[in-house]
Amino acid sequence: MKFRNLFWALILIAIGLVFLFSNFGWLNFHWISIWRLWRLIYNYWGISILPIKDVIKFILVIAFLAITFIFFNQITEPRWSFTIHDHDWSWADKWDEDDSGRTYTFSTQVLSVPMDSAATKGVLKMDAAAGKFYINGETSEMLSFKKEGDIGDYSITTEEVDGKTVIHISLEKNPRVRRVKKNTVDIQLNKKLVWDLDFDIGAAAVKMDLSDYKIDTANIDAGAASLEIKLGALQPRTYMTYSAGAASLEVKIPKESACEIHSESVLVSRDFEGFVKKGDGVYQTANYPEGSNVIILKIESAVSSLKVDRY
Repeated sequence: MKFRNLFWALILIAIGLVFLFSNFGWLNFHWISIWRLWRLIYNYWGISILPIKDVIKFILVIAFLAITFIFFNQITEPRWSFTIHDHDWSWADKWDEDDSGRTYTFSTQVLSVPMDSAATKGVLKMDAAAGKFYINGETSEMLSFKKEGDIGDYSITTEEVDGKTVIHISLEKNPRVRRVKKNTVDIQLNKKLVWDLDFDIGAAAVKMDLSDYKIDTANIDAGAASLEIKLGALQPRTYMTYSAGAASLEVKIPKESACEIHSESVLVSRDFEGFVKKGDGVYQTANYPEGSNVIILKIESAVSSLKVDRY
């Protein structure tokens, strides 16, 4: 059997078993674990595509596993552990032997940024580590924010830069929170402003209905994430960049919009219905660039599923 076939088979089986055991309650596993470990897959993937004999690849994988194990057991910072106690399996951060460093306190947090009548442009910068994130709806504030879960509190800061109101949303550091059961965030933006979005997304599920917002640019950097984005036709030109590791992306664009996709991806499933391939990694709608508005998507990803629908 070829190494690359065995490699991907083992990866898929391992991921499937993790979620299966988690659903049955046999294994305590959380999405944030993927965010912290998904980079290791790149190392094994890199070995799998080296132009060397399969037997050497197997030796390299075993050596890399040994080095990884030794490294994680030598560092003095909190590290990963997999333990079995009376048939109770757990996969978690090992910070305190007695679990005193963990908390499961659920809370609701509501924040907002007041609307400035003189403001015309808003910039939203957000770090979405793990959980479920929703952006849709209308607010009379510049931005409304609501969080439910046990991940801890978020903070919002604002600053004025070149006539733009820049809003930063970030998770406050809390060393007492190590395992998260729920983190759901709902955000509403003011529809009167023109928006630039800049998101750093980890192991999160993100749904953004931006069809009623005026979006100039959207920059999304994702890890092991699932994203659904619906764009509108309220701006003459919308430019979205998407960079991801092992992630899935579905984008919905209006039929009247002219769209061009630049896709630089490997090991990717593409579904660009209604687009014509114009060159290496370039796809366009038939009405490009004469549509009522122009949407340009630049996509760079590794192991991903990409889909663009027209509604």
